[in-house]
Amino acid sequence: MPMSGEFPRRFLPMMVLLLSGIVLAGCGMMTAEHSSATPEPARILDPVAAFAADPPAGGEGQVRLADTGEMARVRLMRQYAAASGRECRELRVSRRGGEQNRLYCRAGTGWIEARPLLSQPVVQQ
Repeated sequence: MPMSGEFPRRFLPMMVLLLSGIVLAGCGMMTAEHSSATPEPARILDPVAAFAADPPAGGEGQVRLADTGEMARVRLMRQYAAASGRECRELRVSRRGGEQNRLYCRAGTGWIEARPLLSQPVVQQ
């Protein structure tokens, strides 16, 4: 009885099933690793951007400015959906040197400072 020709034919369905199971198990492990590696939202380092992301009740608070270390009063002036579809918030930052309006817009999981369309308020005559 020659066994060389019988072995592959007889065990072929079992080998295919075994290899399929190994491949599927590997895919399952890749999916599990990928889903557990989902990055958490990055911590916002700019205190004014952090204020824009989550303003306190009443829309006013104090933050320590990152560039100078100075305390500043920040007030939420308005929030709106920009033409781009991004959520934006205009803030008034008051400190010893005066007041400045700053605009922050949502960008992915964070907030970035955006250039305001108007640098000075429009005065109607």
